[in-house]
Amino acid sequence: MATSKSWPASGCRSEGASAISTGLSPLASATLDFTELADRFADMSAATSASAQRDSDRVEGALSAVLEALARIRQETVPATVLELAPRELCATRVFGRVMLSGIRGSTWLPKAMYAGDPDGRVTLEIDGVVEELEIPLASPLVEAEVVRRRLPALVQDAQHEPRTCVALVQRTGTQDYVVAPVVVGTSVVALLHADSVSGARPLRDVDRDLLRMFADGVGLIYERAGLAERADEQRRQVIEVCAAATASSAAIDTSPQLQQVVSVVRVTPPRQLGLSNRDRTQESRETRESSRLSRLTAREREVLALLASGATNAQLADRLTVAESTVKSHVKHILHKLAAGNRAAAIACYLRETRVDERRAR
Repeated sequence: MATSKSWPASGCRSEGASAISTGLSPLASATLDFTELADRFADMSAATSASAQRDSDRVEGALSAVLEALARIRQETVPATVLELAPRELCATRVFGRVMLSGIRGSTWLPKAMYAGDPDGRVTLEIDGVVEELEIPLASPLVEAEVVRRRLPALVQDAQHEPRTCVALVQRTGTQDYVVAPVVVGTSVVALLHADSVSGARPLRDVDRDLLRMFADGVGLIYERAGLAERADEQRRQVIEVCAAATASSAAIDTSPQLQQVVSVVRVTPPRQLGLSNRDRTQESRETRESSRLSRLTAREREVLALLASGATNAQLADRLTVAESTVKSHVKHILHKLAAGNRAAAIACYLRETRVDERRAR
């Protein structure tokens, strides 16, 4: 009996101790695993945040560098020089490792030169004559054909295995990823800019494509402005030459004794003795008729007509005469009726002719 009574008690203690022991171990293990997981998550968050900050700083720095490069290019006033300077200035920013300039002739892509930059910002001409030999038709499905047709940039990754690239050029340059953007002037693509990283040091992304597009758009605007300035200078030079020639001719005519003699005779001879031609008499008769037509107008209507001839609108006429626009319209209607003019332009022409007649008579 004693043995049977003591056994259950001993057995219960043994089972309780075992239960407590096996229950604590998984809890402690789970607690430690959760803490470690939280630490790892915190480390990953910190690393992601640091990486995002580095990317943000790089993009911000690249944007500032591109804007500074455009500011330097803006100093140029010759369109051809603007294009030549663009790839060198972009390389100097170190945003890209290499930059290539290409020309566009009709539907042909003409690679011209590739520049490479080093970490110190020095720029060297990496490929010149070898690239310049290429003349690539801009035909589908070539990436550059779409860039020129749509006037939009493109990002090409794994260029060595991309079937839409120019195989000969990609193999010659050894590029892995690249971005390309058109230089647009008006509605035409005048050049292409290609850029990649240093020996594929980092993969290019969409932000690199957008940076190159911004730079190419800026170059296009600077090129267009330089072209307009160049044409304006040429027109100014031509005007100066024409004015100088006219001044020289006028001086030669003014000093001619024969001309001085003719001018003296005309000044002292009455107009009727000069012998007007039939055409002159017809012109004089027409001007007289127009003058008589204008005499039909009241003083107020002549004032309105004079303001119309100066280019004033109905609203401006109403403000000037301190009347309503409906009153102005009524005056204009009466003027057209009295002058038998079909429109305002005809009435203004009649007024201007009479003004010239009056000026001649006054002289």
